[in-house]
Amino acid sequence: MIACPKKTKAPDLVEIFLRHVWSAYGMPEKTVSDRGTVFNNKFLKALYQRLGIDPHFSSAYHPQSDGQTECLNPTLEHFLRAYASVNQNDWVKWLPMAQFAYNNAVHSATGKSPFKALYGWEPNLTPSSIPVNVPEAEDLANSMEKQWLEIASALRQSKDRMTKGKSTEIPLSFEVGEEAWLDARNINLKTKSPKLTDRRLGPFKVVEKISDTAYRLELPATMRVHDVFYVGLLSKVKKDEARKWENRPPPITVDREEEYIVEGIMDSRETKKGKWEYLVKWKGYRPEESTWEPRENLKNAQKFLSEYEKSLKRKALDAAKALKGGAVS
Repeated sequence: MIACPKKTKAPDLVEIFLRHVWSAYGMPEKTVSDRGTVFNNKFLKALYQRLGIDPHFSSAYHPQSDGQTECLNPTLEHFLRAYASVNQNDWVKWLPMAQFAYNNAVHSATGKSPFKALYGWEPNLTPSSIPVNVPEAEDLANSMEKQWLEIASALRQSKDRMTKGKSTEIPLSFEVGEEAWLDARNINLKTKSPKLTDRRLGPFKVVEKISDTAYRLELPATMRVHDVFYVGLLSKVKKDEARKWENRPPPITVDREEEYIVEGIMDSRETKKGKWEYLVKWKGYRPEESTWEPRENLKNAQKFLSEYEKSLKRKALDAAKALKGGAVS
């Protein structure tokens, strides 16, 4: 996927092909495209003839001749529309990551990703959560992670819509001040305990309508994710669902001080001062309302700390065994 001006000329197109396609994959035997003037012109036809490339064109009345692009274009159209609606200002900058996500996704026609089909293996682009002390590097890593999550969400939504035949479905509409559920499947809450994570988050208040397909939500400070979401990730809140979270369990009193009940430890991190903090899931509260707490605040949650530390040791042992046995790919 390459961003091009609307008025791209045939010589410019050849330069794009040479730089991004031919130099990486070699000269094609044939091409399949529509009959746009940038593809169907004297210059490009002559060049293709000289290079031994056989151009194939679709017809407005016989789209079967362009079956490959006819199948591909609607999926990409939904994908890019969803992605660009959230990233209106710098979507071109992050387009290579969108291309990576698309090529690394399993396609129903082949049962494998384009990367797997072409190279025989699938590359990885999953950011870690290891903190660093260089602000510029931390900011760039956070931006990459944010873009990756939004790309994954947009791609999954476009595939779902195409699979269900809802390419013409009118998206949901939300008013500012209305609450909405947020699909949690592609939201990284820094949790290592899937059982503590609901499939949907919220409800959250809609604070701004970016476009017909993107909305800004009011998120808790503990959620370090971009606050603009594609409408396909949102769903309406029913009145009886909203009441569910109004009756949260009150804090208990320990030594005359209020305490909330710990349900589990979701993650841990080391601060710049060398101290450890733990991401605590509170009983009766949503995962996105979890908070980072120092160890001294968890004196009455030793059982959960012990279980969490044991799980980390088990993972470390499993990783060591895998390395020893040569099982790491």
